[in-house]
Amino acid sequence: MSIRSILATSLLLTATSSALAEDGPNLLTNGGFDSGTSTWSTFGNGLIDSTITHEFSLFSLKMYGCFCSDFNGNGAISDTSIPCVPGQVYRLTGQAYNPTFDTIAGTGNWVGIKVEFRDSNEVVVGLAEQRLIDASDPDNFVIDEWVPGDILCEAPEAAASFRVVAVMLQADQNDGGATWVDSLSFAESERDTTNPLINGSFDNGVDYNYGFSPYFNGWTEQYGGVFFNDFFVKSPPFAAGLYGNFPDNDGDGNCDPGGVGGLNQWVPNISEGQEVVMNLSAATSSNDSIMGTLNFVNAKIEFFGADQTNPISFSSVPVLVGSDPSFEENTWYDAEVTGTAPAGTESMRIVIQVVQPNCEAGSAYVDDVMVSVDGEPTVETCDGDFNFDGIVNGADFGTLLAAWGPCADCPQDLNNDTVINGADVGLMLSYWGECPDDGGGGDPGDNCEEAHGGQGCTDPVCEGIVCGIDPVCCDITWDANCAALAADNCP
Repeated sequence: MSIRSILATSLLLTATSSALAEDGPNLLTNGGFDSGTSTWSTFGNGLIDSTITHEFSLFSLKMYGCFCSDFNGNGAISDTSIPCVPGQVYRLTGQAYNPTFDTIAGTGNWVGIKVEFRDSNEVVVGLAEQRLIDASDPDNFVIDEWVPGDILCEAPEAAASFRVVAVMLQADQNDGGATWVDSLSFAESERDTTNPLINGSFDNGVDYNYGFSPYFNGWTEQYGGVFFNDFFVKSPPFAAGLYGNFPDNDGDGNCDPGGVGGLNQWVPNISEGQEVVMNLSAATSSNDSIMGTLNFVNAKIEFFGADQTNPISFSSVPVLVGSDPSFEENTWYDAEVTGTAPAGTESMRIVIQVVQPNCEAGSAYVDDVMVSVDGEPTVETCDGDFNFDGIVNGADFGTLLAAWGPCADCPQDLNNDTVINGADVGLMLSYWGECPDDGGGGDPGDNCEEAHGGQGCTDPVCEGIVCGIDPVCCDITWDANCAALAADNCP
């Protein structure tokens, strides 16, 4: 997307709420439904209601089934596609409620929240979903209180916009009960630097037929045999299922050795010397076992430099081995992989695979993947580098536009005037490109406090502040007045 195109989206973003969510400004308009359906399209039996609301809301979204079909969906979808930035991490939050007087207890019904990432043609290219109240999970079923939902998700490479969905699924046409959803927020967030994996327990994936089912949020590289599993898990509600892809490389109709199915997740901003530890669990079920075969589950940490096609180094361990008689069916096994980022490391990839060396059948299940990183990354960062990847580019520009408008103490407020506007855009463009080794901004005393014949001065931060006060300093000449403004206003 060109800078001109990105700037054009700012008009839309100014209409979004400026109320702060947990991480950043709420990008959703009318996330509390208090403006009715002006920004939402309801489907099935979804309607705006005031019977039960969260905190100080006037209205909420009520949902109930039609008693007309199995697996009946009811709810609302935000009807405006709001721009997002590929690779940016976001957080979707919301609240759900099920009352005693119209409970879904004893049914297969559930209520949840979901985000759909879409490409420029409005085709869904990424999903993340969380069930907040699930009647089929009696151990975690909650009634007569608001239940919070919290989904950390990453916009896929092809994503251009997002929409948010609140849904209640009526599993059987005879299942009764109603649910309410309120206080939805979708905001920019960040990975936890010490635990950077997204959706490590596969609980925010979606098993719907969107043309690329299943989709495990955060695991942007999926290949071979991957399926969504809710019947053999270590920690409910879901796990990932994997099996080999039975390749036919020569086209003769017979399986060729070397099949694989797996999930990969990229983690940015990993630097030399950082210690990485991955823990996970794997199992195989007796109804489709890999035991007695050459198949095995493999876990790997790969470290990459500027070239993301060839790892600099990697560490791997087999988690479950079909040919090893010490492993048993229907049993979860834990494993740990450790690695130290070598010189030149910029990112890493977490790899979970079922390897099928000889076309043998069987599937395995993976759950509770956790990654810890010791030490802070040493990526050179600078003003305008909001995702700390060492470069100011379109991803950071999208972050600035998403915070457009009044925004106190926001990192996107580059000139610290409590509002994100064109002045901050100008500053960001002056920082464009790779961050300098000095962290950006140069030396404030270079020539900003001196009158000279040129336009602007050698410190872009100071230049932006002064030219925001007196545009003549950048448009015509940096005179004695500009030097005095620099002395009085620059850090």
